[in-house]
Amino acid sequence: MRKRLRHTIVYTTLRPFFRLFLFIKFGFRAKKFKPDRGVKGPYLIVSNHALAIDPFLLALSFREPIFYVASDMIFSIPIWSRFIRYLVSPIPKTKYRSDMETVRDIIKMVKSGGTIGLFPEGNSTFHGKLMPIDRSVVKLVRLLKIPLVLYRLEGGYLNKPRWAHKTRRGKARGQVMRVITPDEAAAMDNDTLYATIIDAIDADPYAFQQTTGSHYPCKALAEDIESAYSLCPSCGRFDTLKSEGHTVVCSACDFQARYTAEGRIETIAGEACFETTTPWYQAQEAAIAERVKCGGKLFNDVNETVLDVRRGTEKIPLGNADITLYDDRIEIAFYDRETMVIPVHDVRASVQQKNKLILYDKAQKRTYYLLNHRKRNALKYVQAIEALHKGVN
Repeated sequence: MRKRLRHTIVYTTLRPFFRLFLFIKFGFRAKKFKPDRGVKGPYLIVSNHALAIDPFLLALSFREPIFYVASDMIFSIPIWSRFIRYLVSPIPKTKYRSDMETVRDIIKMVKSGGTIGLFPEGNSTFHGKLMPIDRSVVKLVRLLKIPLVLYRLEGGYLNKPRWAHKTRRGKARGQVMRVITPDEAAAMDNDTLYATIIDAIDADPYAFQQTTGSHYPCKALAEDIESAYSLCPSCGRFDTLKSEGHTVVCSACDFQARYTAEGRIETIAGEACFETTTPWYQAQEAAIAERVKCGGKLFNDVNETVLDVRRGTEKIPLGNADITLYDDRIEIAFYDRETMVIPVHDVRASVQQKNKLILYDKAQKRTYYLLNHRKRNALKYVQAIEALHKGVN
């Protein structure tokens, strides 16, 4: 894998069109990166992650093509995968396992002069602030020994919250916050370097909105919020929320709230809700941690479409099934084949896009992709499995 002339041609040709399109669509402005004299690429660019299109937003600040580390899920899309590979050559990363191939690909690209783009959260944020970041990012910085460019994207979460059904247009921006040379990184201990990275890329969309006074209107501001937030803030029940238009209501109590064009949540009836989704996410995480302490059956959804995902190639349909998470296992009960059982200690979970649940069986080294209707909440499984791994039950 190496940097090629076609990457530079594609990047240079398409960048003006993307700059105009992303300004019209999202109100996005990118500040151009002007490195200090003596600081030369290739670079390792590390950024926060709010939107699926963040690689295109970030790229507008730089003159050279950027080679992003990306989930290998994008390589299983027929035809489109070949198009992506040819034009931008993303570096595939398989979730939940040590992937030395990815590291080797990164090193090869750097040696050929390619700049690397990395979103260390691994997933776009569900609540606006940073999602957890593995400390292995520090190891990568030390391994590559190239300038570290810390980039911050602001406003994007409110343009299209990860759970949202519709896009909104408001102000958004991106800019380099700090450049750390290899010598500067070497002088920092691991904790200091990690803290420096977090501090530089952590964006607060609500502070940005207040500062800029931007509004993010659309015709259905609250639509599909339950695909991320299954906990009713008023009665504490799960899977009772229903969204429509700008409002969300609970079927088990009198809770009703409105999502505003400023990205705030206004309570209409019931106990006061959280003002933003950040504390709501934290409260849901805590409530699920308490729920798993009780053990037994935790969550269940029906009529899931289950796919077996093969690294970098294809998704193989396995059939439809009901999924149930217990405190010690997850069961996938197929309608036309035997039930699959994965012990909790062997399963890792994440969400792709809005609500597509990914389960990785560490013991069998198999990855499964579960699809359902757009309002089905996949995040609750991730939060519950993480809580179980912490031993809170």
